[in-house]
Amino acid sequence: MATYKGIQGYTVQKLATDPTASEAIGQLWYNSGTGKFKIATEGKGAWASVLFRSAGGAMVVGRNRLGGCGTSTAGLVVGGFPPGGAPNVGLTEEYDGSTWTEVTNYPVGTQSPGMAGTQTAALFISGGDYSPTASHTYNGSTWTATGTRNASGLLRCNGSGTQTAALTTGGETHPWTGYSNTTESYNGTAWTELAVYPISSSEVQVMGTTSATIGVGGHPGAPGNKLVNIWNGASWTAGTNCNTGRSEFSSSHVGATSTSGIIFGGNSPLTGATEKWNGTSWTEVGDMATARSQLAGGGNSAAAIAMGGSAGGSITGATEAWADPVYAIKTVTVS
Repeated sequence: MATYKGIQGYTVQKLATDPTASEAIGQLWYNSGTGKFKIATEGKGAWASVLFRSAGGAMVVGRNRLGGCGTSTAGLVVGGFPPGGAPNVGLTEEYDGSTWTEVTNYPVGTQSPGMAGTQTAALFISGGDYSPTASHTYNGSTWTATGTRNASGLLRCNGSGTQTAALTTGGETHPWTGYSNTTESYNGTAWTELAVYPISSSEVQVMGTTSATIGVGGHPGAPGNKLVNIWNGASWTAGTNCNTGRSEFSSSHVGATSTSGIIFGGNSPLTGATEKWNGTSWTEVGDMATARSQLAGGGNSAAAIAMGGSAGGSITGATEAWADPVYAIKTVTVS
């Protein structure tokens, strides 16, 4: 009878406790404490719902059309519409991976801003109502006015990059006169106009840096809501369309690159679909637990965060975290 040592060339380790799953991929061991054989596996990415706020998880105030940035363990959201209609007066919340906390409000009521950067070094990019041309920085405790955008009165223009090296494109005028194809970069002091986006659109998700960014989807609808364009620091060129056309969605726009990112959620119709970008093509991966639109996002393609939004006609404060890959320890059944 063949033995494991005879087949593999080494014996099974006997351990008192299980090792970390991510460090033991493909390994088999015997857990002497449980009397079970175990193996570590690596699975496809998946979304996990964070517990409701009663136990930490959902936002203090659920809302849609909010701005967001940061990571899955250090998120930031600003403004938006809570249930009832009126914009919240610049309500700002921070997330530590399990719990949301109210912090210093943005100076005025706002909705649909673009955001770039991190929880402690964020950039606010022109939101609606009282701040359609403004940009502010946030240092983890204080909001500070910074350079005014060249494009006048735009909102629903998402951001990518960092607090001192950000890029935004598209948007719609406030008050409404139409969609925009404006592209601008920010260097920590001032905004500079760049080559225009190929189509006039709002809610384009941008992922990457000021010299290498991908722009995805947007509003109005088809075919523009599937379009992908790639920025090389000087011009935009067409990329591979995403699989599911969508607007009012979000992405891993913070920490992402032009060759690595994910998009999730959206409208037309309401969806929880998630797609992963590898620099050339899109792959459909695990759907969100709650299909929603008008949400905020952050993180990167390995660890992203989805925050708030509209779900089935109601406003939510639900938070979901994306992990890719998902590591697990499984018990081996011995017959």
